[in-house]
Amino acid sequence: MAVINIKDFLQKAVGETREFKVERLDASIEIQAINELENDRLKKASTITRRSKGGNVVKDLDTNKYGDALITRCVVNPDLNDSELQGYFETEGDPIGTLKAMLLAGEYADLTAEILDLNGFNENDEEIVEDVKK
Repeated sequence: MAVINIKDFLQKAVGETREFKVERLDASIEIQAINELENDRLKKASTITRRSKGGNVVKDLDTNKYGDALITRCVVNPDLNDSELQGYFETEGDPIGTLKAMLLAGEYADLTAEILDLNGFNENDEEIVEDVKK
């Protein structure tokens, strides 16, 4: 076995950014990858704890909530929390609602696929893609 130099692993996972162009808009949407620590935080915030019929504690990932959180976090520009943008789309306090009001359904699906690709989810994860698109 080869000797491993620990310094080869001393690199922070810095999120790559990418431009996503929507043909009918004048500007591109800037998206950014996140590291697994942040992704784990999003998953935990999207997990519901409940008691099963047998009394056991069960944790269920709310895939819709997780997908919305992931997309909202990965969209860097435009700022989905911008009051002018939210005011225009009448989605005050709802960043994912702002994005959904701003894009057509197919554009939103394409953006979702681009975000998943940027974050390293491979094409075999079709179930994740479908869950996030909902």
